[in-house]
Amino acid sequence: MKYKQKVDLGISIFLILIGAIMLILPLFQVDNIKVLINIIFILYTITYLVKFILCRKSKDYEGIHCALASIVILLANIFLNPTNSPRNLAVLIMVWVIFMSMAKLKKMDYYHDRRDRMWKVRTFILILFILAGILTSINLEYTGVIQIIVIGFFMFIHGILELFDPILKTLISKA
Repeated sequence: MKYKQKVDLGISIFLILIGAIMLILPLFQVDNIKVLINIIFILYTITYLVKFILCRKSKDYEGIHCALASIVILLANIFLNPTNSPRNLAVLIMVWVIFMSMAKLKKMDYYHDRRDRMWKVRTFILILFILAGILTSINLEYTGVIQIIVIGFFMFIHGILELFDPILKTLISKA
């Protein structure tokens, strides 16, 4: 497994852990959605900045694009306070999904330009990510605990989708 694939694998596992922790937080009566959204986007920003720093020699700019998307949403959440209504929270999540989709689309285009077969897989991952984001945004009309669980599932699914790239790259290189 190449260094970049190891970094991508580690980042994916960390994203899955963020989602899993979000899923169990309601068991501990943690229900402040504004603070949790801030923590999530801080963790995503740091995670993707680390990914960019560790993989900058491979000229993979997906990490910096995702970090920028996360920090924009973090700043919007801090200054605009959209978590006071479920509709505003849904818009916030959907805007983040759009920004992340643009970063993933750029990565997919990178694979397509290099005539790498992974662009087809990245297309499938992008479609699943957008669908999960839309379903998450639709289902945020409930109480704070349900919102945390729905967002936790979305983050968990996002981590699993990010896991496909390094695993498939490794399997293809071994074949």
